[in-house]
Amino acid sequence: MPAVRLSDVAQDAGVSLATASRVLNGSARVPGKEVAEKVRASAAKLGYVPNAQAQALARSRSGLIGLVVHNIDDPYFAAIAGEIQQQLFATQSQVLLTQTGRDIDTEIRALRALIAQQVDALILVGSHRYGVEADASISTLLQGFERNGGTVVGLGQSLGMGRTLAPDNAEAAEELADALIVEGHRRFAVVEGITGIPSAGDRTGGFVKALTEAGIEPELSIAAGLTRQGGLELAARLAQHLEDSPSAEDLPLCVFAPADVMALGALGELRRRGIDVPGQVAVAGFGGVSAAADANPSLTTIALPLAEMAAQAVAWVRESSGGRGASADGDDTADGGSSIGAGPSRGDGTSADGVANAHVVHVRGDVVLRESTALSAAR
Repeated sequence: MPAVRLSDVAQDAGVSLATASRVLNGSARVPGKEVAEKVRASAAKLGYVPNAQAQALARSRSGLIGLVVHNIDDPYFAAIAGEIQQQLFATQSQVLLTQTGRDIDTEIRALRALIAQQVDALILVGSHRYGVEADASISTLLQGFERNGGTVVGLGQSLGMGRTLAPDNAEAAEELADALIVEGHRRFAVVEGITGIPSAGDRTGGFVKALTEAGIEPELSIAAGLTRQGGLELAARLAQHLEDSPSAEDLPLCVFAPADVMALGALGELRRRGIDVPGQVAVAGFGGVSAAADANPSLTTIALPLAEMAAQAVAWVRESSGGRGASADGDDTADGGSSIGAGPSRGDGTSADGVANAHVVHVRGDVVLRESTALSAAR
C-alpha cells in the first residue's frame, strides 16, 4: 500500500497543497477554522501523519526537547523527568530522554546527538564536575548550542549560561541537622564528600556545620556512592560499626545520606540485616521523592518542590519558544536570583558552588521529620 501524501490530503479536502501544509505542519499562517477542521478530518480519514522535518521547517523549530539525567532509576531523576515530560507533552513538544550514569564520554555523546537532532532546548538535571578539561568540553557544546538559538536549562548546578534552578543544598541540610538535634539526637554518621558531585558535598558540609555549631562531632564518616548500591554499602558499614563499637548511650546512631535513593537503599538493607530502624539506626535523606513517604518506616528528608522545579524549567523552555513565559508561581521570571520553595535564598545570581550565571533561581526545601528518625519510637 503506497504511503499517503500531503497532496492526497489536499485533494480529499478540496484545498491547495499550501493550505494543507499550513494546517498540518504547524505554520503560524493557519486558514479559517472550518477549512482547518476539514483538512484535519481528511488527514485522519486517509491515515496521514505529518513529516516531522516539514513541521520543523514550517514552525522554525523542531518541537523536540533534550532531557539529560544521570540515572533514570533514581526516583529523584525519574520524578523530575516524568513531570517535565508530562508538562511538555501538553504543549505538543516531544522529549528526547537520555541518561549519562555520570560518565563524561556518555554525556558528551548524548549532548552531541541531541544537538544533531535539532532540539529546541536542552534541560540538564543533576550536578557533576568531571574536571577542568572535561567540564570545558561540555561548556563549549552548550555555548555553541545557545549561540545558535537553543535554550539551556540546568536543574542542580550552574552551567555558566542559560538559566538554572539551584537547590540551596548546604542551608537545607543545616536546617535538617538542627531539627534532628532539637528532636534529641546526639550520635551521627555522615557520608563523606563524593568526588565530582558538588551537591552531595554541599549537603554533607551543611549538615556537619550544624553539628559543629552544636558541639557535636560525627561518630562515623563513611565513603559510599550516591546511588541505591551506595546505600547498601552504607548500611553494611553501619552494621559493622555497631558490631565493632557498641555504644553505652541509649540513643540510636543517626545517619544522613545526601540523597533519598541512597537513604532508602540503606534503610532497606539495615532492616534486612535485622537492625532496628529507628531503634538502633535512624536514617535521614535529601530530595523529597514520593517513595520516602511510602517507605517502612517512612523516611525523614528534605523535601524539594520537584513538581514546581519541573514547571519552572518547562516555563523557561516555553518562553524561549514563543509560549507563555510565566514562571511556576505565575509571576514573570526575574533577572537576578529569585526563589522557589520555603525560606530565604541568595539573590546574588550565583550557584552554590560560586559559579556566576545570568539567571539563577534558588530552590529551598522543607524539613520533613518522619518515622525513620523518631526517637519516641526508638525508646
